[in-house]
Amino acid sequence: MAIIGIGRMGRSHLNALGTVDEVDVVALAEPAPSALRAAGDIRPAAARYTNVSDALTHAGLDACLIASPTPTHPQVVAAALDAGLHVLCEKPLALDAEEAERLGEQAAALGLVLQVGFWRRFSPPWSAAKGCIDTNAIGTPLMIRLSQWDAEAPPGAFCDPAVSGGLAIDCGVHEFDLAMWLTGRRITRVSAWSLPIVDEDVGAAGDVDNLVAVLELDGGGVATVDLSRNARYGDDVRTEVLGSHGALFVDALPIGRTRLATADGVREVAAAAVADVMAAGVVCQARAFAAAVRGDGADVPGATASAEATRIGVAVIEAARTGRAVAVAARSTT
Repeated sequence: MAIIGIGRMGRSHLNALGTVDEVDVVALAEPAPSALRAAGDIRPAAARYTNVSDALTHAGLDACLIASPTPTHPQVVAAALDAGLHVLCEKPLALDAEEAERLGEQAAALGLVLQVGFWRRFSPPWSAAKGCIDTNAIGTPLMIRLSQWDAEAPPGAFCDPAVSGGLAIDCGVHEFDLAMWLTGRRITRVSAWSLPIVDEDVGAAGDVDNLVAVLELDGGGVATVDLSRNARYGDDVRTEVLGSHGALFVDALPIGRTRLATADGVREVAAAAVADVMAAGVVCQARAFAAAVRGDGADVPGATASAEATRIGVAVIEAARTGRAVAVAARSTT
């Protein structure tokens, strides 16, 4: 595998992949010399490139992991697919949902895996919660609460919606995907509210740093999502699912864990506890990607999952701007 982009997420992947036997990182691509040198210190045997095209043609590659800035994703993904490589791309695959769908069609036509980095699906606390729902441990899911509170806002330039998609897409796509994945239902309509600006640099970039959304699920049920860039105490992610016969509680801090609550009491779900939910999710995600590349039938989120989450993010932005409920655009039929 080659890693394209050694910024914050690229470094997270690089560090995590050191524990994944199924993946060998043999090439690194990053235009910033200091970041490339630092990455080379972590993986000294890997070839280093400042040019993406050169990295994609490194001898012996099977796949690449793309963690470059979001606006570059479509171009780099298309080039990697053209080079015959399987692709694991950070979310979102593209800021334009239709462009993401087209990349999915390109991958399918070439017989290549194109996976989007929804790592929470693979992190033990959330995969355990999904297992509980699928085995009817809490009955029918009725209501979901999803929170992502980051400790500090990234630089204002990153918060620019043209660069990251803004809070509703950069952070929100994880929660929108979880709501659909956990319930097996599509989100059809949203309402949303942005809160007063805390970080003026975020506001100057055209984004918000706190947002609340209500998502209506096809066939009944509601999910609420709250996003923040100013929690201060840490990067916190929480998920709560109320079912007809019980509830699930997923926490990221102080450690990752899942609790199952039923008439029999509240207990922690075995094998769900991890010290770092993101690191564990990135590792398990990479293993699932490797299995999919081997043709082992691994179920991984692809272009359609990314496109759908992005469509919801676009609807949330519109709902917050207008103060009205907004229908989520239908999936492409092509």
